[in-house]
Amino acid sequence: MKKAFLITVIMSVLMLTTSLTFAQSNPTTPTQKAEYTYAYVAVQGKVFSKKLKVLVDFGDSPQQIKDGETYSDFLTNKKSYAAVLNHMVEQGFELVNTLELTGIYQGSGGTAGIVFIMKKKN
Repeated sequence: MKKAFLITVIMSVLMLTTSLTFAQSNPTTPTQKAEYTYAYVAVQGKVFSKKLKVLVDFGDSPQQIKDGETYSDFLTNKKSYAAVLNHMVEQGFELVNTLELTGIYQGSGGTAGIVFIMKKKN
């Protein structure tokens, strides 16, 4: 009985060692994540006003700040929210989300503008 048990244990160890020795590991390749540039586009003004103020924020680096100022200057005084969106889409950006800017003036609230959160695949 001891011999049968000992043989079973030895065979199990040999089979386990053999399977571990010849096992192939799957090399993990890092998944390629799409890199995006995000833009925070705040548009302030009345809905049908001819004077829309636009602030485009791409980030903190000096180049991102410069690009944001360039876009902001170009888009400020556009005549409609759609014109702002259309220009950003022409530049390769895609709308991700919109947020409403609200303000309170003398006790009454209202919409002060819209924020477009956009992304562009690099």
